[in-house]
Amino acid sequence: MRLNTKIQNLFLEFTCLLYIILFVYAAVSKLLDFENFQAQLGQSPLLSPFADFVSYSVIVIELIIAVLLSIPKLRYFALWGAVALMSMFTAYIVIILHFSYFVPCSCGGILEKLGWTEHLIFNVVFVLLAIVAILLQAMNNRILIQLSVLVLGSVLIITGLFLFSEDIMQKENPFIRRFPQASAAKVGSIDLRNPSYYVAGTDKNKIYLANRLAPLQILKIDSNLKNKKKYTIKLDRENFKFQAVEVRVTAPYFYVIDGTVPVIYRGLISDWKAKVISENRFYFSDIVFINEKQAVFRTQNPRTVENIVGVSNSYERKDVKYNPQVLQKQLDGIFDTDGTLQYSTTLHKLIYTYYYRNQYIITNESLVVEHRGNTIDTTTKAKLKVLKIKQSGDTKLGAPPYMVNSRTTVWGNLLFVNSLLRGKYEGSKVWKYATVVDVYDISKQTYVLSFYVYDEEGFRMQNFLASDSALYIISGHYLLKYGYGKRIQSRI
Repeated sequence: MRLNTKIQNLFLEFTCLLYIILFVYAAVSKLLDFENFQAQLGQSPLLSPFADFVSYSVIVIELIIAVLLSIPKLRYFALWGAVALMSMFTAYIVIILHFSYFVPCSCGGILEKLGWTEHLIFNVVFVLLAIVAILLQAMNNRILIQLSVLVLGSVLIITGLFLFSEDIMQKENPFIRRFPQASAAKVGSIDLRNPSYYVAGTDKNKIYLANRLAPLQILKIDSNLKNKKKYTIKLDRENFKFQAVEVRVTAPYFYVIDGTVPVIYRGLISDWKAKVISENRFYFSDIVFINEKQAVFRTQNPRTVENIVGVSNSYERKDVKYNPQVLQKQLDGIFDTDGTLQYSTTLHKLIYTYYYRNQYIITNESLVVEHRGNTIDTTTKAKLKVLKIKQSGDTKLGAPPYMVNSRTTVWGNLLFVNSLLRGKYEGSKVWKYATVVDVYDISKQTYVLSFYVYDEEGFRMQNFLASDSALYIISGHYLLKYGYGKRIQSRI
């Protein structure tokens, strides 16, 4: 009998010592790398909105339990706390592995080299150790029921946090980005030896680049970034005073445009010969071509000079309709409504994303607004200093603008947004050599994930275009190919 009591005491001492080592080491590790610990919690699909509170409370609770375990009279109660805390950790891992839409990076500290499955086994072993230690001290008919209630309650708390977190992230997002693994990564690059290229369009396994300094020169590159071929666009007329010629490729056509001149050229990419299809019908500051007859564009209202969106239903007739309700004025109706215009050929929807506020607009091809969604930042109102020059009547910006969303591109139901704002728990170091891209599912009106596009030899991302399998990016004089990981592929 004495032998059994001695073994029980040794087991109890051994269990408490293991827990003390575990909790003290874990808490100290978190404190020594606290900023990274908070960042990891910020990326958690369960704990993102609660990262501030959890980051402090977990450390405090671990240290309190460790201290109580070292006091013989309080060990029994401390073991109950250990079971509750480790049950929460275990439930967290189960939800991460089986119910979360992405699995974040592994934890640091004492478990740095363990994967999530190994973490689960580790936690279960520690939960069982504490339960056995409690049973050896107070074996009665109700103790198992009480332990079951404790474990179940701990699991329900974590489950509730998961459900509540998802609701907050989608409806009340506190500007926390998620960077799951297997989202997007560079799979190729090619040196163009010229920084004036931009991506004009894609077609199957081909990427078409245009040159701002040589507007009628086209460079075709295969999707493997190996084979290149140059073309020269031939215009049937050249009697226009162009200022900034741009080429858009929407296979099988290409378009030559300059919104300061009300002229649109079109030709086939099979021969690169362009003819004027629209002349003196409308000016535009941005335009997308829906099909061979329709185009949607942004221009200025001739009466108010404010931005307005219109649709041209025929290049041959003056069939142009405007919808002044699409863009919503906050300050001046010019700068505050500026943004990017995209078109999803899969959904047959138009997407307009504001530069200076956290909103994108989805319309049908007739410019009927179907949804106004928000990007994940919290800038609901454009932060602009707009000046009205009395002498000339011009409207100008009196200070550098606070830009929220810069470049955008669309493929299928996914909207890719190059945001210029750093989110919570994102280190300042990575922003010095990388650009962030946020991805939204416009069919579900939800934020999906984010990923970084890293500078190529010091060159930042300048232009990008999404295709069915990759994102093509211009960084300085390099063309980069970022392949989609399974997290993005599963959404397309």
